[in-house]
Amino acid sequence: MGLNIVKETKQAIKLMLSIIGIAALSTAVQMCTPPPPPAVEEEPVISEEELRLRQFECQKVLSTAFEYYRNREFGSAVRNYLRMIDMGCGQDNAEYVYYYLGRAYIELGNLDSAAWAYRQGLRYLPENKDLLTNAAFVLGRLGDTENQIYYYTRLVEVDSSNTEAYRTLTDLLRKTQQWRELVIYLRAWGEIDPGNTQIQSELINALAQSGEDPLTYIRQRWETNQSNVQYGMEYAERLLDNRDNTMAYRVLETLIQNNPTARAPYERLADAALDNGDIDRAISTLLSLFELNRTDAATAIDLSQAYLRKRDYAQAVRWADTAYQVATNKGEALYYRAEVYYTAADDCVSGTESGVATFNDKLVFQMAYEDYQEAVGLGYRRARTRADFLQQNLIPTRGDWFLQEASLTVFTPEGQCYSWITRTVNRP
Repeated sequence: MGLNIVKETKQAIKLMLSIIGIAALSTAVQMCTPPPPPAVEEEPVISEEELRLRQFECQKVLSTAFEYYRNREFGSAVRNYLRMIDMGCGQDNAEYVYYYLGRAYIELGNLDSAAWAYRQGLRYLPENKDLLTNAAFVLGRLGDTENQIYYYTRLVEVDSSNTEAYRTLTDLLRKTQQWRELVIYLRAWGEIDPGNTQIQSELINALAQSGEDPLTYIRQRWETNQSNVQYGMEYAERLLDNRDNTMAYRVLETLIQNNPTARAPYERLADAALDNGDIDRAISTLLSLFELNRTDAATAIDLSQAYLRKRDYAQAVRWADTAYQVATNKGEALYYRAEVYYTAADDCVSGTESGVATFNDKLVFQMAYEDYQEAVGLGYRRARTRADFLQQNLIPTRGDWFLQEASLTVFTPEGQCYSWITRTVNRP
């Protein structure tokens, strides 16, 4: 029993002397340049008994190192953390030693050594999120994109809810054009954030870049949620690009049915129908859209133009008049009403054998001219060219007015071609 007490007393004295020596050494070398990482990456192998005896000394050095780190004396912090590694204490304290050693090296601007510290720490703690995050950061600063991507992939595997890591990883994969890998991680990210529209758009682009047809993904996404306007719009756009107009119309009409107050599906369906010459479908859609907002001058103008393409001049004028009544920009509405009269008169003249404008035709051109002129006066400058052309070429001349019965002061164009017109023109 007595021998054991003596033995423990000697060990305690030896340990205290060691602590005093370490403190003195730290003070002596504090102002020196911190040493680089050891050339040999393995920690010294010591017995469990020796390691147990060193625990107090290890904790003392660890506490000293952290004090230096907290006081921003990073060179001294590095020396103490490296001493712990030399003592064989790094593995058991890896979470604290290698994380703060790497941070201290970063503060000193020694990024290569910081990368070494994080790699060493990850040998002992391969799933430590802080070490993985800092390793990826340092490698990015060093321009080592390949290994930076590797550590980010490890990080999202360990911490699948880390959206910031997914964001950075997908940015790196996109910049390096690793499209197949990008598809994999965008899908994984989308599973934890299914409502993120940016992820979905990125995935569609990545699928296309990787050589896969994204239409299957877009269709499946739409079929699982047919009330989602964005999903339906993207699917319809792809279908229209592929000239599958019938299916595109069906998708847009389903969107309208499920979202009767959403304007975008109406507008896209009307545009698509007009582009494909399906005027009646376009008109029907625009009429429904106008019912959502009966002060919508833009839709009224679109209706006027759609009826004009159908050569239904009476309806075209009616909707141009409606646009004028509700429009803030009266000049634009007048311009499109003038377009109806101009087109109607031009069609009538073109339909004759002579191709020469009669007085009745000129009266309709006069109506168009008056609207163009008024539109210019209201600031709609686009109408000026039309107005100038009509004034010089197609409206009634003094000679035309001279040939009319002198007692008449108000004129209405006559003939089947203009039976829809109720408007009049005053003799100048």
